[in-house]
Amino acid sequence: MDKMIHLSLNSLDIALRKQAVSAQNLANMNVSGYRRDMYESFGSLYMSSDNQLNTRTFAITNGSGIFDAAQGRLRHTDMSTDMSIVGEGFFVSKKPGADISLTRRGDMSVSSERQLVNGAGALVLNQNLQPITVPPFRKMIVSEGGELMIEPLNGEPGVTENLGLIGLVSGEGLELQKDNDGEIRPVNGEILPDQNVKIKQGYVEESNVNAIDELVASMGYQRSYELNMKLIKTASELDENTASLLRLPNG
Repeated sequence: MDKMIHLSLNSLDIALRKQAVSAQNLANMNVSGYRRDMYESFGSLYMSSDNQLNTRTFAITNGSGIFDAAQGRLRHTDMSTDMSIVGEGFFVSKKPGADISLTRRGDMSVSSERQLVNGAGALVLNQNLQPITVPPFRKMIVSEGGELMIEPLNGEPGVTENLGLIGLVSGEGLELQKDNDGEIRPVNGEILPDQNVKIKQGYVEESNVNAIDELVASMGYQRSYELNMKLIKTASELDENTASLLRLPNG
């Protein structure tokens, strides 16, 4: 009986955690370049003591920060500041007050300080991990290799100015995970641009969250939650019935 209750409580805990992951994915499905959080590796820890019959079961979590690296759909915007990565790779960015991180978010613009930022307000860094300053321009050109050029607003038409390379990381050989702030970073080591990434200008990558899959999974977790609640109620009723039998007078 005791094992049955602990097993059900363990399953309840896991179902709630999985529901939270699905809710997080659904809440970010319209965020450009968002990488779907994957269900962490849930398991059970069995604790027992010598000379005792009872065993306790506890939920444990492994692999926190795992995400789905599959590419989302590319949407044409015709905006010269919008960029998407084709295949594997990441832009290098830095949110205010946070460490440097990797992102697939390519809905970019120029801030009031004339710096290149993405839709989350994070600075887009160059190959030297420095912010990119963009002077007023009439046209922006981005090569597949990340070379950023503009036609200055006060310059001659057709004359371009090279602003350097957008920082790009292929991610090859790196073990990546989402940190507590939701940003992608290497588990061990620092972020070093290798520029081995292909960019497509005028497109934005959508999130790789499938709403139908997340909703169906969430319904399954809800059913699992309700089933285990019923098991706990049944165990309680059985325990009460057993106690009632023990209280019956002898003879």
